[in-house]
Amino acid sequence: MFVSFLSFRIRTLQISHRFGMPSVIPLLLAALLAAQNVRAQNLSAQDHASRGISLVREGKLPEAEQELREAVRVGAGVASYRAQLGSILGLQGMWSEALESFQKAIDLAPENLDFRRETAAVQWQLGLMSSAEKNLQYVLARHPDDPGAVLLLGLVKERNGDYTSAAELLDSQFELVISQPDRTVALFHSVVRSGQRDKITKIVDALKVRANDKLWASAIVRCAQIATMTGDLHTSQTLFAWISDDNPERPAAGVQLANLLYSRGEVSQAREFLLQLAQQGVMSADLQTLLGNCFESEHQPSLAMQAYQRAIELNPSRVDYYEAPISLLLDLGKTNDALALVNRALAIAPTDARPWLWKGQVDLRKHAYKEAMESYTRAGRLDSSKADATLGVAAVYFISGQNDAAIAHYKAGIAQFPNDARLYVACAAMLLASPDSPKLQAEAKNLLQKAVKLAPQSAEAHYQLGQLALQQNRLKDAEAEFSLSLQSDPHRSKAHFALSVVYRRMGRTDDATRQFAIYQDLKRAEESGTSAAMTAAEKP
Repeated sequence: MFVSFLSFRIRTLQISHRFGMPSVIPLLLAALLAAQNVRAQNLSAQDHASRGISLVREGKLPEAEQELREAVRVGAGVASYRAQLGSILGLQGMWSEALESFQKAIDLAPENLDFRRETAAVQWQLGLMSSAEKNLQYVLARHPDDPGAVLLLGLVKERNGDYTSAAELLDSQFELVISQPDRTVALFHSVVRSGQRDKITKIVDALKVRANDKLWASAIVRCAQIATMTGDLHTSQTLFAWISDDNPERPAAGVQLANLLYSRGEVSQAREFLLQLAQQGVMSADLQTLLGNCFESEHQPSLAMQAYQRAIELNPSRVDYYEAPISLLLDLGKTNDALALVNRALAIAPTDARPWLWKGQVDLRKHAYKEAMESYTRAGRLDSSKADATLGVAAVYFISGQNDAAIAHYKAGIAQFPNDARLYVACAAMLLASPDSPKLQAEAKNLLQKAVKLAPQSAEAHYQLGQLALQQNRLKDAEAEFSLSLQSDPHRSKAHFALSVVYRRMGRTDDATRQFAIYQDLKRAEESGTSAAMTAAEKP
């Protein structure tokens, strides 16, 4: 007679998954009981099986495995021994062998629902979603309310990306789900991704009760990160507050939360939050880069540059961290300093296209057109999947006065990268700036409208459409386009200036005055920040 192990505590197997995989250990333990009332065909086989289960109770899994293998050898026709061996193999993470044992158990007892359910658990673990669902549907066709099968089917649906079905299935077994951290993460992920926001509160309440339980610490972090990635600021902040200061996952979650604040336009709040994290001892290049972005948005380039430099010092071998300071130095007109950083990046990653793109930008600022063309061409050879090098080559043609070549290159780029809105915007801007602009306005408008379809939030596309409408004296259309541009980028000084012109032509003097005042404030902030940065850079 077999002894129940449902209350027997066995170390939980950690399973890798993007948001954490719910453990199937309880389901595998249940398989050890599947044949409790089946008479053994051979007393020796039964003895081996009994000893194996006793060894499981003692945590001696390899020894238990050997006993069950012997039971299978002696009692080859007993399905329960196959299932028990499969459970022990699963407990050791030997999933492929476990699946083989369970499938043999099903071959011997095809109508045994326990074997089907446990086989599905192992198939789910191995990523065999179709096979797992087939077994679970077999179980549920005979017992629609089987809680284990419903729960596992929810996990299968979550893995397959059917978040609506997953949320409904897992929520129907809410008490079972919230008994384990990884299952709770799966439910939270499904609920958030399917937009069933009415279910979020009770999951958060369940996590709150467990906030001080270290076994739930990782689950709370993962749920906070899911909330952040889906833009749920309130839930993300709530969950982050429950992450202990000594949790090693806290810094990354904090930077992600700060990035959400920054992307929402809460720049000062993001900055203060990042400074708090830094004061708490968080040493992160990502943190410093985002902090630099905040300072730059607030027109404090000297502080931004200091943060960018700290990011590079923390991780000098990662080329990503060089882009922001190089761009800022170019904006400040410090091309030699920018070139020095570019050369450092090239030394680190000579076969990465990005440093060559940055070098092309520096060469262009230095009016070294031949070198710029070589840099952009090399970048294009290293990475032909993006339009950046094409944009760079066209810019070289334009700045060097070869307008026709630039337009032709933009059009060739559009043919090669039809989904990149930047090419449409750049080409349209060139057409509108050309001496033949009146004849090319229709073509430019068509390009800009395509750009807006590809990138509705493109501030530059809406700005150019506004300029075109202004040229044609379509003031209402111009107002609408400049307003859309500012929705995407409220600090776009040239759009505020253009809007002031529109309002003045409309006779809306007060609105024109207000927009011009905003323009002046932004320009002063830009010039003040640049001046401060230049002064700081000149100090020994």
